[in-house]
Amino acid sequence: MSSLPTPPRLKVTNLQKSFKDLAILRNITFELFRGGSFVIIGGSGSGKSVLLKCISGLYQFDSGEIELDGEVRSPKTSKKRPNSFKKLGYIFQNAALFDSLTVLENIMFGAKNVLKLSKKDIEDLAFEKLSLVGINRKTGDLYPSDISSGLRKAVALARTMAMGSDIILFDEPTTGLDPIMSKKINDLIIKCVQTEGLTAVTITHDMESAKRLGDKIAMLYAGELIWSGKPADIKNTDNAIVQQFTNGYIDGPISLMDLPIVK
Repeated sequence: MSSLPTPPRLKVTNLQKSFKDLAILRNITFELFRGGSFVIIGGSGSGKSVLLKCISGLYQFDSGEIELDGEVRSPKTSKKRPNSFKKLGYIFQNAALFDSLTVLENIMFGAKNVLKLSKKDIEDLAFEKLSLVGINRKTGDLYPSDISSGLRKAVALARTMAMGSDIILFDEPTTGLDPIMSKKINDLIIKCVQTEGLTAVTITHDMESAKRLGDKIAMLYAGELIWSGKPADIKNTDNAIVQQFTNGYIDGPISLMDLPIVK
């Protein structure tokens, strides 16, 4: 007897989003399975962050559906998020830590206010996630302003996992980091996907990160996903837009006039 096919963890179907008369996303469709790592590449201002914010619920989208673990959200459904969408975590480009809280207090914040755990359980959970992202206990007493931008992004990941998020949206996780720290953050994301069973959606214009992080890569251009495939397939694509972007060619079909200037 054959087993039933595994349902996708996250499924986006015909998602569209406009700001006034400016169409940002057109018929975005993809699916991602548990433990997968999906990377969306595209130029600055191409709408990658808008897509993540639509998926997370920070932005309402105009039409289409987003399905997570069988629960569907669409513009026609209630504004109340389905329970499964509470598993979504969002790592902002600037980490978005609370400046007035220590590193440890930042990680504890979600567990304290959302999960309603006891103080001891919250602390144990925070130290566990600190260790998972490679940060020692002494660093937990510091403030975000005392640590590097790379460590702040690691803390943001620990905070998100402490809240029980097991599908995480990463907004440009290596922007502003030096090559060594970028590699460390990429390796940390890979480690958490593999060892913790996370499902990841990452947006980036950093091709080294994209090839390292993604099981599958797609390119967003002029509001549409114009290409998708495995990282190894990029160098052999005959799509002129993908070739120009991934190789950084000045000449080619990509024009700044083609891109809506949005975040």
